[in-house]
Amino acid sequence: MAGPRLRADCRGPVAYGRHGAGGAGQGDRAPLDFVRLRNRALAGDQPAALKGLAELLKQDLPVPLRVRVYTTATSVAANLEDWALAFAWLNEGLKYLHETPTESAKLLGAASYLHTLVGETGRARELALQALRIVEQQDDPRALCLALSDVGLAEDHAGHFSEAEKWRHRQIEACVRAGDPVFVANGKYGVGKMAAAQGRHAEALKWASEALAEFKAAGFEVGAYSARLVIAESLVASNLRLDEAQAMLVDTLRYYRQQDSELAIAETERLLARLAEKRGDVAAALAHTRQAMKVSEAVEVVARERRLAYLQVQFDTRLKEQQIALLETEKALAAVQVTANKRRQLLLAFGMAGFLVTAILLSILLRRSFLQRRRYRWLSEHDSLTRLLNYQQVRKLGAAAFARTRASGQPFTAIVTDIDLFKQVNDRHGHAAGDEALRSLGAWISEAVDGRGIAGRSGGDEFTILLEGNAAEAEALLQRLRERIEPITVFGHTFRFNISSGVCQAEGRVATLEQLIHEADQALYLAKGEGRNRVVRAVRGGDAAVVSAPAAGLVVVGSGIQFGRHASERCLSEIREAQVVFCLADPFALAMIQRQRPDVVNLGAHYAPGKDRRETYREIDEAIMTAVRAGKSVCAVFYGHPGVFADVPHQVIRKARAEGIPARMEPGISAEACLYADLGIDPGHRGVQSMEATHFLVYDREPDTAGLVLLWQVALSGDLSCTRLHAEREGVQALVDKLLRWYPPDHEVILYEAARLPIETPRSDRLALRDLPTAQYQEYTTLVIPPLREVRDDPGRALGA
Repeated sequence: MAGPRLRADCRGPVAYGRHGAGGAGQGDRAPLDFVRLRNRALAGDQPAALKGLAELLKQDLPVPLRVRVYTTATSVAANLEDWALAFAWLNEGLKYLHETPTESAKLLGAASYLHTLVGETGRARELALQALRIVEQQDDPRALCLALSDVGLAEDHAGHFSEAEKWRHRQIEACVRAGDPVFVANGKYGVGKMAAAQGRHAEALKWASEALAEFKAAGFEVGAYSARLVIAESLVASNLRLDEAQAMLVDTLRYYRQQDSELAIAETERLLARLAEKRGDVAAALAHTRQAMKVSEAVEVVARERRLAYLQVQFDTRLKEQQIALLETEKALAAVQVTANKRRQLLLAFGMAGFLVTAILLSILLRRSFLQRRRYRWLSEHDSLTRLLNYQQVRKLGAAAFARTRASGQPFTAIVTDIDLFKQVNDRHGHAAGDEALRSLGAWISEAVDGRGIAGRSGGDEFTILLEGNAAEAEALLQRLRERIEPITVFGHTFRFNISSGVCQAEGRVATLEQLIHEADQALYLAKGEGRNRVVRAVRGGDAAVVSAPAAGLVVVGSGIQFGRHASERCLSEIREAQVVFCLADPFALAMIQRQRPDVVNLGAHYAPGKDRRETYREIDEAIMTAVRAGKSVCAVFYGHPGVFADVPHQVIRKARAEGIPARMEPGISAEACLYADLGIDPGHRGVQSMEATHFLVYDREPDTAGLVLLWQVALSGDLSCTRLHAEREGVQALVDKLLRWYPPDHEVILYEAARLPIETPRSDRLALRDLPTAQYQEYTTLVIPPLREVRDDPGRALGA
């Protein structure tokens, strides 16, 4: 139930003039005209209604009627996405609030909703609460129902889900008393949505189902499809009735596409992606995720336009207030001049003084306005920390300079520079030291360039310099810059840093500025690989780049369980710098890596239903080693911690080293590490036995029941063919039968699955050991067996005591 809405009072015409509705005067016709235009808007002819409301506002209307017209006109303008007009009328209407308390609540409700749409959630909440305070002083159940709905919506958009849920409960009670079935259903939908947002999906399913039934009964189609989204989300999150969720989401997506509701389309696509992932359909999950991202980008464009209109109106309002102040000053000046004419001989000096004061005030206002505009422009083109140009301005000015030099045949060179080991500066000395390092380097770059080029901060600790000169001149500039760098002292701590730089001169087939900067960036990576604190030039031979390639070798890294949070900067650096990147990770991590490296090789293509995973591992091994033996710099990315993914990472490391090729493994965050954090397990307190479930089942391994026992891939228990990707009851039952040798049937165990997205929560289902065969499993589900008995003290320690 998102998007602009028409907030019109449907109680019928009200006579504001001295005569009844049958009067013929202009003042008597205004209420009737308003009701006619409001009904026209409700019937769908909103452009004509908007035009008529604009004409009506030009008339001299009673204040209560004027506020009602502003309320309806603002909503109609918002529905037509004329945001500038909507906010202009809203600001005008808010000036009359103190004159008509009975009508002000509706206008405040509309104001709250419009501020929610432009991201001003704090202001939206204030307006909604202000409207509620006014309504609570009146005896109007329906107005109270609407006001509580506005407060709940504002809290929802502000991310205060618990508070929003409380307001929705109050809304339900008020709307029941008001006899409004649509807003009763709306309140139940809001409770369900907030419960889902807080992870209480069973409760959300109950409330949303009630809302759906009531929306259908009321014939409110928009609300019904909104309730379907909450139901589908809860079914997917609870892993229940997935076929029903699929059908509901497909029908909902069709409806929202017909309505061209892009925000709802994006949300539906995300739910379809999660559903596809639940079912193991990686391709469909990725397709829906991409579609959701595409639609979200369009939604963000509309939101930015909407917010720009809001800011423009705010700016225009302030400017108008300044102009009013100026006019009032001019009016005072005119009065002084009239008085001066009457008393010219006596008050001439005072009149001149008043004129002079007014002129000074006017010049101050104009200068202040000019300085503000110049400051805003400067801020839009520069980086506030280093005071250099920002990324967009460097590209804009650089494109013009690049085209100019190409047309004249003059040399043009790009430099990309960053601080060596900048993360260590932050870690060792604090972020204030990092900021001071960036600020100082920006000043030194500005001194070195000295107006002879274009210099700016690209982002993070990376800077770009564009020169209308050759590479030798660029290297001379960098030498001056390196000589200028000196130690920095922050809060009593002194440190220094070095820089690495890549240089590329435009020649041959470099057709665009982006390509030139990319070549310089690659040279920077080479400088990093060669030991940092140096300048590397990208040299071209004919039409082919002669930049030296990174040394051949293999590095294996882990993407962590949640790539966006767990992937280290070192891991990302290895991915960026390698010539060949292989990836075996979940679809979300793969998609994020593909944004950095579109040429990444997806090792997941080697998997197939019924295929022996040992054969898959051999194919992955061969693919990686083929690239390594070809003399390439290879980075292999594995899900979680590469050392515990499978034997493939260790196998390729051993093979590469045996053939004299440099190879190493960078650690990552494993599911076991997440398990310790999510379940609050301290492995040093009782000790932990960790093994693969099939290994434990086949071999004679006796668990230590006084400590924690972790069994991995419990769904694949007993799969000696290495072809199964799902749980079979017989295998799990065999595992339970073996565990019953040491544990009682009712011993509580935990089925754990780490959250793979920041918006997800980990699974930690507690159940009796005997119930494991009937539980639900994913391929990566882990069985956690808590201790059965207390740890006995060490007799030797007791004697020593």
